[in-house]
Amino acid sequence: MGSGEDFNSFDVKSSVMERVRAIHDEQISSGDRAAASLRTLPLGTDTQTLVMVKQQTPPQLPAAKRGRRLKAGLCAVALLGLAGFGILRNVTDQGILGKELRPDFAVTRQTDGQVLALKDSSGRVVAQLRSSVWKAYTPSYTGSSSARERYSKLREQYELQAQAALEPGEMAAYYVNDSELISLMKGLGYGEPLFFTHSSVQYNNYAQFSAAREQTGKWSLSLPPEAIGGFRFAEGRMSAETPSVFEPQYQQVLKELKAKAESSPDGNPLAITLWTLKDFASAELVYREGGGQMLTLNVFWNNAVTTGPSQIPIYRGQTAEIWSFADQELLFISGAAGGEELNGVSKSRLYWYDSAYGGFASIPEPPDQRLTREQWEIIAAGILNP
Repeated sequence: MGSGEDFNSFDVKSSVMERVRAIHDEQISSGDRAAASLRTLPLGTDTQTLVMVKQQTPPQLPAAKRGRRLKAGLCAVALLGLAGFGILRNVTDQGILGKELRPDFAVTRQTDGQVLALKDSSGRVVAQLRSSVWKAYTPSYTGSSSARERYSKLREQYELQAQAALEPGEMAAYYVNDSELISLMKGLGYGEPLFFTHSSVQYNNYAQFSAAREQTGKWSLSLPPEAIGGFRFAEGRMSAETPSVFEPQYQQVLKELKAKAESSPDGNPLAITLWTLKDFASAELVYREGGGQMLTLNVFWNNAVTTGPSQIPIYRGQTAEIWSFADQELLFISGAAGGEELNGVSKSRLYWYDSAYGGFASIPEPPDQRLTREQWEIIAAGILNP
């Protein structure tokens, strides 16, 4: 019996089952007759007589009939035993494969003239699709490429120094009083040399990673599941969101660190102070499978306040679906078939509204890999069943 078969569909020969029921009925009738005999015996009948009366009921059957009855009973027991084993194996197989964790999504596909909308758990529309034309991102820099390269090298140098002063999980703001760096930033239009860095904690255990995610308080961020097909979680880390220049304490910290760096008695150009971690911007999960292949997923969160539904771009050749389960919805955008591997049009994406976080979450397809629809469904199921 296959693991997917229903117990009720198991074919037990009717003659066998009828014979088993007949045996059961006869045994009940025999027991009733014996009990009736015992109840009608006069008071004072000795115990030996009682035993003899009980032994005489029911009468012995011929050997051939007893053999047929025994065979029928054993056959039924064997068949029912196999059926029971099939049910157990079905449940066990589902537990191993994780099928019971995969919700039965209600799928709504986009059609001509229909605009799909993503809703939160209360039914409020939080995002809509917007038809767009794919354009490769080419940042407009000022200055020469050599200036950008020099800036990047200096920035990395001070970043490593600031990182060395932090414990895992800490975040810091730092100012660099380096005349060359300041000159490069002015020429490139990058503003003041106030930077932020976060020493992320690497987790090699999914349960610990999930617990750390839950300890972020109101930022109870949804994560993909521990296993995706043959891939299993290997390591993960969360990255802090870079504070905005519009935050109240930004200008105050800039003023204090700048004064500290400029008045450093030992000439150290780096001034650093701890910054309270307020939010996470993303999480990275690395999965590995037995053959050595690796899958890296990045989850991005955004709780920026908007005046209306957010607009999610969909490009020519892509298709969109709403996956609904209970009161939760996810928006799946499937990459265009036949597109270039590094072209954004060929890449799939998954969006959902994280009610606990109060903002959007998204998972883009890895730049160097293509996920199957089944893998996307497993990811979605893990998000809905944390």
